[in-house]
Amino acid sequence: MLIKGYELLVCPKSEPLTEFFSEGEEVVLRCNSDITESDRVVWHRNTGHVDYVIMDKELFVQKNYPKDLIGRLNASNPPYYLVLSNLSLADSGEYWCAVLYEGVCLSVTKTVLVEWDPFGINSTFYRVYSSLMACALLGMVCVLITVNLKTRRRDQASLKTRRTAAQRQRSSREEEEEGGESDEGRGEMKESVETK
Repeated sequence: MLIKGYELLVCPKSEPLTEFFSEGEEVVLRCNSDITESDRVVWHRNTGHVDYVIMDKELFVQKNYPKDLIGRLNASNPPYYLVLSNLSLADSGEYWCAVLYEGVCLSVTKTVLVEWDPFGINSTFYRVYSSLMACALLGMVCVLITVNLKTRRRDQASLKTRRTAAQRQRSSREEEEEGGESDEGRGEMKESVETK
């Protein structure tokens, strides 16, 4: 008869740490907790492909390592830290260390392994590119504002010139009309003088 046992661990919430790696490198995963000899340390991992226990202090023997980690995983004894070597994309995922005492989870340390992409969102290239694009966008906005202001000033100057020209035309017409009226008055005066 085969009996499977399941264990539900409720651990305190913790913010995950992020570790970047390149293929072939190694990484050290640490349990950030004060661990005593009586504590039980359990290492889990959750990649896109698997979610299971890597190592349990109570079962600290080489044959219990997952098959894909045999020869690539070294651990302290007790397992306060793990060293994963010859990393590949398949190793990306979340790893966590749970520290238990008498069935109670005291702490958990989460580490997210992310493959380093030289052109990815976390790369220097992306940061520099983003900064340059932000500067370029800011420059374009400044140019648009400047052009808009110059166009507005030009339109206002043109409107002022047209108003001034219209006022001059009106003034000259009024002067002509006044001049024409005074000439007519003078002509009438001459006629009346001549008739006398």
